[in-house]
Amino acid sequence: MEDARRVSVAKLKANFAKKFPDHPLTRILLSEPDTLAKEEFLAKAQTWLAFFHGGKENE
Repeated sequence: MEDARRVSVAKLKANFAKKFPDHPLTRILLSEPDTLAKEEFLAKAQTWLAFFHGGKENE
């Protein structure tokens, strides 16, 4: 059951790096493990999105 609580981000990392090779977020994503706990993924995804959008989420 432990695996059911994990999310694979390997495809996300590969696709993002392919589409945005020079974006600073690429280095951050590639440094993450290929699987994350669901809770960890949800917490990080919010930060990644804000970083990707340059902090303009609330404007």
